[in-house]
Amino acid sequence: MTRAFRGGIDSRRKARAPTRIRNWNPIRDLRGLKTRTTAIGNEMGPLVDVPAMIRIEDEHWVFERVEDGVLQNLTHRLIVHDSAGSTTIGATAGMETAMQVAQKMATLENKIVMIRPI
Repeated sequence: MTRAFRGGIDSRRKARAPTRIRNWNPIRDLRGLKTRTTAIGNEMGPLVDVPAMIRIEDEHWVFERVEDGVLQNLTHRLIVHDSAGSTTIGATAGMETAMQVAQKMATLENKIVMIRPI
């Protein structure tokens, strides 16, 4: 047994596994992904600033997806101005709802809400 380790492995019995040299060209390899992303972005149209719809249920945050039909029905954006700048707090489907939210914010939190048509 000792002589086998001392003598090594016969060169004819060694396993040969040549290493492959991989040439990774990120511009060439990611070209398809870039063109698909650009095409999908063009189909989607311009970006719209819509805050996430978040509910709290049983002490857990639940993030909801906004359907396209809901976005089409929104008519007024609610914006709060403070020292940090302006923040969009949401959007409503009518002027009546926007007025109710603005009145509640003014009476309960002493904040002024600007209502802007979309």
